[in-house]
Amino acid sequence: MKQAYWDLDLIQLSAENTAAHLNKEFILIDNFDETSEQINTDLEFVNHPVKLSFTIAIFCLVGRMRFQINLQDFELQTNDILIVREKSIGEYQGMSDDTRIAVIASSSEYFQTALQIDATMSLQRRLYASPLCHLTDKAMEESIAIYRLMKAKIAETDNPFRKGALLGYTQVLIYNAYKYLLASDSKDGKAIEKSSRQQELYTQFIHEVQKSYTKERSISYYADVLCITPKYLSQVIHNISGRFASDWIIDFVILEAKALLKSRKYTVQQVADMLNFANQSFFGKYFKNKVGCSPSEYQKL
Repeated sequence: MKQAYWDLDLIQLSAENTAAHLNKEFILIDNFDETSEQINTDLEFVNHPVKLSFTIAIFCLVGRMRFQINLQDFELQTNDILIVREKSIGEYQGMSDDTRIAVIASSSEYFQTALQIDATMSLQRRLYASPLCHLTDKAMEESIAIYRLMKAKIAETDNPFRKGALLGYTQVLIYNAYKYLLASDSKDGKAIEKSSRQQELYTQFIHEVQKSYTKERSISYYADVLCITPKYLSQVIHNISGRFASDWIIDFVILEAKALLKSRKYTVQQVADMLNFANQSFFGKYFKNKVGCSPSEYQKL
């Protein structure tokens, strides 16, 4: 990639040297034949936040890989899978030299299921709580086997039914993911349906902040949405995360501001407008207070 993107879309991702894709809407990337050093060099958006306009699943066969997703740190290790939903803000922070990964990225159309709606909703709630899951050796082997079938199908350029086949393979992965996640959570005694009320409120709060932080920055707004008092919301968020609700809201705003500024597509004034600040001066003071430098200075780093 030649620049740090604010919105990382499928067209940009499909331009990667190792990418196999169908109409730039379903993309497979792996480094089975490359070194992680080559990948780290190619990905110039390392350590820059980007907002995803697609859903992505990253399978780690061996090694370690670090990300920050919506302000939470994650490290993938052998047999881990990370599933990141569209509109999430993520930051790739590098990988160990021995890391081998397989990546599936696509429009949300491929990740939707028409049957077993309850299972789909449970999976979505689980992913909001944590996008990281550890697979057994057998589960990872099956997932990579399906990945290879997908890659072979994309290569059949004379096949007019490739999209239907890829949709089918994706459905198998989704239902397997639900099975793996359900089994893992039940084994650990952490089934999402049985989580504490406080944990559920925390998950709902983060979800609501993700939807509205560009316009709403007051704790009272989110407390009203969740039908609880601002005081109780603050207590719950601090109990679960060790951080105050206001800190989470501020960090989401700053994260988006950084992504917008680093894209170099917008002026500081435009970023202030997009984040609904009263004026550029107020935005500048808000940003510098949290980051330690002005928006224009950060843009030049």
